[in-house]
Amino acid sequence: MISTIIICPQKHEREKIVSLLSAEKNIKVLAHGKDGYDALKLVGSHKPDIAILYNNLEFVDGEEILPLLKIRSPSTAVVIVVSKINDYQLYKAAAYEVSGIVNKEADLDSLPGILENVYEGKCFISPVLASRVMRLLCSLTSKASVHGSGENKSQARPLESGYVMFLSGEDPTAYLSRTELKILVEIGEGHASTDIAKNLGLAVGTVRNYISSVMHKTGMNNRSQMVRYAYSCGLVPLNPFKEIV
Repeated sequence: MISTIIICPQKHEREKIVSLLSAEKNIKVLAHGKDGYDALKLVGSHKPDIAILYNNLEFVDGEEILPLLKIRSPSTAVVIVVSKINDYQLYKAAAYEVSGIVNKEADLDSLPGILENVYEGKCFISPVLASRVMRLLCSLTSKASVHGSGENKSQARPLESGYVMFLSGEDPTAYLSRTELKILVEIGEGHASTDIAKNLGLAVGTVRNYISSVMHKTGMNNRSQMVRYAYSCGLVPLNPFKEIV
């Protein structure tokens, strides 16, 4: 039995995929959600065999959420559903070991078979994108050959430079609500309570209550600790020009 979760912002499309996969005897849909917050919580709690993600999710882009999902469940394979994708996004998908890239218009009806192949350890690239992927690989190979076959001292893994792995091994999404998680991200980005209230459409007093709740649930005592926590958990991309409080 292949366990999966589905993250799709459009309700009708999400329901279509749930219906399609639920009709298969060897596929079980454990849960589904609409955005990056749901993806973090559901992957962390269910640890599915496969997570199906639409490419553009709220909270963080579909590509940027991938390293966070891998932290929460390293064994979960990720299949992304796209309608449009640029070369840089393709490169990032490969760097984060995406197991499948499905074209929404061309491949969705074949999704059950695609999931079976991914579950067996295979990868799937939509035929619509195959030629672009090959050209991208040729381009990368060509650039690598220019620098020679020896050790490249400049290999700094730039795609991962904006994140720090969990330092404590804890997952803040396991016990924070959606709004509490948003508050933590806002604080990690350096916003004051008044700005957070405007950004989230809340009263300032309500924001302060949420901050107190986050501190209580995570054992933190002040905003400085919240900022460090947001960075250490990878919820906020590192900014080399901004000092962490």
